[in-house]
Amino acid sequence: MVIDDNSQEDVDLENSIFKEIQNDIETVKRHITIITTLLREQPAGIIRISQVTKMPEHKIRYSLRILEREGLIEPSREGAILTPKFVDNKQKIAEQAKKLAKEMEEIYENLRVSLGEASSQKK
Repeated sequence: MVIDDNSQEDVDLENSIFKEIQNDIETVKRHITIITTLLREQPAGIIRISQVTKMPEHKIRYSLRILEREGLIEPSREGAILTPKFVDNKQKIAEQAKKLAKEMEEIYENLRVSLGEASSQKK
């Protein structure tokens, strides 16, 4: 089996070793979408963020809870706002994302090579 970058066949993530990380990636993408929305439109409440992002309110509520727990947003009378901690750490957050992307690329390359070698050894 060789991993083809251009393969049109979707991997079944429901039965994949990557299912958990895929779910986490979706959650992080949602958090980032909410942060991006707040950068443009703060303060913003759950309903407004849901309207702008087209995401369900229950998912917005969950993400806001996580972002508040991490100290990146705080509630106000008008809705959620970004905290000074977020503003001060924007660069560090971007660097963390870059590091994770690099790690995922390394995982992909190692898997591609390993599976390519396993495929050629069977011949």
